[in-house]
Amino acid sequence: MPKFIVNTNISKDKVPESFTGELTQQLSKAMGKPAQYLAIQISPDQMMSFGGSADPCAMCFLYSIGKIGEQENKVYSKLLCDLLNKQLKIPSDRIYVSFFEISAANVGWNNTTFA
Repeated sequence: MPKFIVNTNISKDKVPESFTGELTQQLSKAMGKPAQYLAIQISPDQMMSFGGSADPCAMCFLYSIGKIGEQENKVYSKLLCDLLNKQLKIPSDRIYVSFFEISAANVGWNNTTFA
């Protein structure tokens, strides 16, 4: 069920078509979760600033049932910052990634929940 959301001030035309696929594969591997349950949302063209500057930046959110914790999050942060830097040219020091552990009972899917 992992869900990864990227809010960025990068324009939509600078987001490669392959970006969501690469995010899905890399996150699936890193998290040990099936790719078919991973949801990716990219929201480009946002009015954003980081440190008072409107240079390229991103605010990201990773939600998951399990697999969120101090050590795992360090791995995910490196992976995601590297991908955003490589694919969108956003410097790692202009990216925030917030991690959220969600209870299976609080995630609906396919007419029920994951609990």
